[in-house]
Amino acid sequence: MNRHELIDVATISMGGLLLRNSRFFSQSVSSAPIGDIVSGTVIDLEDIRTGSVQEVSASTPIGEFRAAYLVTQWRGSDAPTLLYHHGSGEQPFDFGRFSSNSFRRLFGTDGGPDVNLIALRAPFHDRSNREYIQAMDSLENFVGMLATSATLIEALTEQVRDTGCPATLAAGTSLGGWAVNLHRAYYGSVDRYIPIFAGAQLGEMFVSSIYRKLVAEAALTNPERLRTVLDFEDDFAAVDSDDCSPLLARYDRIIEFERQRTAYEGFDVAILEKGHITGSLATDALRGHIQQSIPETRE
Repeated sequence: MNRHELIDVATISMGGLLLRNSRFFSQSVSSAPIGDIVSGTVIDLEDIRTGSVQEVSASTPIGEFRAAYLVTQWRGSDAPTLLYHHGSGEQPFDFGRFSSNSFRRLFGTDGGPDVNLIALRAPFHDRSNREYIQAMDSLENFVGMLATSATLIEALTEQVRDTGCPATLAAGTSLGGWAVNLHRAYYGSVDRYIPIFAGAQLGEMFVSSIYRKLVAEAALTNPERLRTVLDFEDDFAAVDSDDCSPLLARYDRIIEFERQRTAYEGFDVAILEKGHITGSLATDALRGHIQQSIPETRE
């Protein structure tokens, strides 16, 4: 085990100790498959508003969920639009001096690439990390959260396309990468998907990776239940479009490289020689991967 893997294992193991009374799916593993929930989720978005955080409500087959988006940069309707989704437990709209969310690291606060830039916030990410984990005691909450994020990507894509935007891209890191891939599997309307540290065997991540240390023992006794509800690789693979630019970390012990890369058969997978934690902090590499996926659409 190299240092990249050791950092992943130590970080998750420590998290498991600190959150021993707040584990994923400790109260319930009851949920319909995630694809069914995505397909049944609706967000009514009349137009895109700039200038402040915009709250949205999603109606899903398992209840109402609240999410939000923030337009941090608008170059005009003739520019591509990049939708970015944060990782698990982040507070994506905290741009304070000591904040460490991935959006701030990748795009800063003084402008970014020559695109319209929109940050998304998943349900339950307007609170502390401990409160977020506590909300994840129900599998339905986790499924509803991701279904809401995928549907918000779709609602925003429809709106920017109506403005005449020439191309839409959806990028996300870790949790955000799963949301991006869910959108591709069940909507497929984005021009370029950029999932970072994600695949399509989401249930498998909870069952077999080091992340299982954050999962309640009762949930781990029924691994096939988690796979049935959360894995969506067949639907992802059924999309016949060359529209995905994935990035994985070879030594990732959470999004395991050999297991999750199977979703990307036929795609050129960018590979970082790092783990999940060290890869997430490789800002220049992640930024460069996103940047090279943005098309030149303006003279």
